[in-house]
Amino acid sequence: MPDFDTSVPHVARVYDYWLGGKDNFAADREMGERTLAAYPNLVFSVRANRAFLARTVRFLAAEAGIRQFLDIGTGIPTANNTHEVAQRIHPVPAAKSRAGAPAARRPACQTAAMSGTPGR
Repeated sequence: MPDFDTSVPHVARVYDYWLGGKDNFAADREMGERTLAAYPNLVFSVRANRAFLARTVRFLAAEAGIRQFLDIGTGIPTANNTHEVAQRIHPVPAAKSRAGAPAARRPACQTAAMSGTPGR
């Protein structure tokens, strides 16, 4: 049993839903859809934000020579997160992620995501 209530939506899992991820629950998807009803272009903005993150990390890793990344408040490791993008440039960068709220933490998921294997 998770140490959080899956019937209560959490912003990290709603964000995962908007990105097309799989680490969300019915309550998260429902909140995501309710939010989209009020802000129909939000998914475009969320995905543009993720694309900006990927471009920035690619530049820092490839052009600026950065080898260590600390991503605080990451939520759920989903597609094109900081360490995945950095690992495409340098297979073993030092990248650590930390989600603050227990509802955003998924130890098995984070362990797999931080395994050092590009693309999981």
